[in-house]
Amino acid sequence: MFRKNFDVDYELEVLTLLISRSIWYTSIQSNFSSPGKEYSEGWIEWDGERFEFQNAPSYSEKNWGGAFPRKWFWVQCNVFEGASGQVALTAAGGLRQLPGLGETFENAALIGIHHGGIFYEFVPWNGVVSFEISQWGHWYMSAENETHKVELEATTEDPGATLRAPTSEAGLAPACKDTCFGDLRLRLWERRNDGTKGKMILDVTSNMAALEVGGGPWFNTWKGKTSTPEIVNRALNLPVDVDGIFGFVPLLKPPGL
Repeated sequence: MFRKNFDVDYELEVLTLLISRSIWYTSIQSNFSSPGKEYSEGWIEWDGERFEFQNAPSYSEKNWGGAFPRKWFWVQCNVFEGASGQVALTAAGGLRQLPGLGETFENAALIGIHHGGIFYEFVPWNGVVSFEISQWGHWYMSAENETHKVELEATTEDPGATLRAPTSEAGLAPACKDTCFGDLRLRLWERRNDGTKGKMILDVTSNMAALEVGGGPWFNTWKGKTSTPEIVNRALNLPVDVDGIFGFVPLLKPPGL
């Protein structure tokens, strides 16, 4: 993690280049790279000074949508204390527009954890994800699926840096705030048959979490819960040949697909 303090213009540029967002929730299927298993080497030059890095934990992501959701939040971290082995966390949520239904929106959220060669996935189609996100400074999420339960809480006293993000109304616009100086606690348990917490798998902390809120409006704390009806779960798991559907009429293909 690159932690040297510079002026705001540099921070904006570095964050834009090095900190990608998890846009898992903008499409049914996405390519998700394991952040805990990626390492980068190279250099950054600023104001005549060169900063080199090698085998630095890194994270890459691809945005599949034409714009970010109406509003969103994001948490990412792969530097933890108290862990045995590598741990990588990506969590996010958004108020997304449902295609073909005009101005109809829904909450969507997820938590993904890589640890010990296992990917722990908490998404609306395999369980329930709840969140409580303040306008700035506090992120709380909890989730459960058939086999596990998870809770994460992050805070920051850093004022954050304003970043540009893709919007449907104004293109690339200063629509979000970001920091890489978040304090985070992540806990993961096995789930008992009665739904209670069983054996604890992870209880780790970090003071290097990347945190973000974006879009709006943010008038107060945003609370939400996401889950998917069984009939929709089945539909989401059906194979879809997008290229075959839109191959004959490419102009009708939605942006990002």
